[in-house]
Amino acid sequence: MRFILSCLVVALVFSNLLFAGGFQINEHGARATGMAGAFATSYAPISIFYNPAGLTYLKGTNFSIGTTLIFPSARFRGPYQFNTTQETKMVKQVFYPSNLYLTHTFESGFAIGIGVFNPYGLGSKWPEDWLGRAITVESDLKTFYINPTIAYKFSDELSIGAGFDFVYSTVTLTRKITSFTPEFDVKLSGDGTGVGFNVGWLLKLDPVSVGFSYRSQVKVNYSGTADFKKPAALDALLPGGNIKTSVKMPDVIMAGIGFSNENVTFELGYQFTRWSSYDVIEIDFETETQAQKDQKLERYYRDVSIYKAGLEYRFGNFALRGGIAYDRNPIDDKYVEPSLPDSDRWEFTFGAGYTMGNLTIDLGYMFVRFKQREVIGTVVGFDGVYNASAHLLGINFSYKLF
Repeated sequence: MRFILSCLVVALVFSNLLFAGGFQINEHGARATGMAGAFATSYAPISIFYNPAGLTYLKGTNFSIGTTLIFPSARFRGPYQFNTTQETKMVKQVFYPSNLYLTHTFESGFAIGIGVFNPYGLGSKWPEDWLGRAITVESDLKTFYINPTIAYKFSDELSIGAGFDFVYSTVTLTRKITSFTPEFDVKLSGDGTGVGFNVGWLLKLDPVSVGFSYRSQVKVNYSGTADFKKPAALDALLPGGNIKTSVKMPDVIMAGIGFSNENVTFELGYQFTRWSSYDVIEIDFETETQAQKDQKLERYYRDVSIYKAGLEYRFGNFALRGGIAYDRNPIDDKYVEPSLPDSDRWEFTFGAGYTMGNLTIDLGYMFVRFKQREVIGTVVGFDGVYNASAHLLGINFSYKLF
């Protein structure tokens, strides 16, 4: 039975890593980061992610490349099941989701473009000898969205856009099996692909604009391996081998109402993520034994919203930006565990831009403060208190080719 539970926990960690608000990344352009992501009514090459209809308001051919450095920090006090409030700090790491955009707008009102970005990612790493090593030691998720896009301006007031998403994703997870002496590692690794689409519209009634975009759910079919670094005596019970699963990246809606004049842009934004599409996940082991069995896991996350406000002030070749956002998390207390110390959070941002001829450099900074979260009655039996924060620094270089 202990073997079966160990395999089950591996599956739980796999599912938690893939689908949690803490691993959804919305920072895919430094200009938007400086405005707390309130960018549904603005336009730039990064509009491919935020609202593709905005491409029609650009001129000529534009290229943008950038990255966001993410410095997360978390600590845990507990677990209560061990009658302790010992504090453990997550190992410091730096993540760098990056973005690339190329667009061209025709005089006829058509616009085309392609974007590459990483809307789900990050990871966690805890000390090798910490009390939760049987749940997780290290996790890492990467997704790559390739998003060709087309847009059309029906009039000076109305534009629409649409695109196709090809998604490639990788995941690696490591934890300890502590039921034996000596302990040993188990590592899960895999990759998968999926497809989806995005659409958007932008209505400009100067000085007011209204924008809306939708990015579809993407079902990613993963295949990989489970590798138990075990004594040879356990080969028959825990052979590891090939595993398969499929998971759904949730649909996302972004909307905003903005005010803009020659010098100022202000937007109130809203984002809805349909995490409820993540309900049941099935883990299929190619080789089944008494201890290594297929798993069917119920998660039933809840839909959540993000509320945003962003401001940009332009003067000469410079721009200054600021913003604030409140982001809800989708996870019930019973599903919270150390691979994802997630909670509701406030996001505070500022940024700047400078244009030199055809070149524009944008910087964006965000501080994320997660609410302290105490969880009791968790599925993995690891109750305690989580505290977390993160610093994000984004930079983009944009160039008007012609």
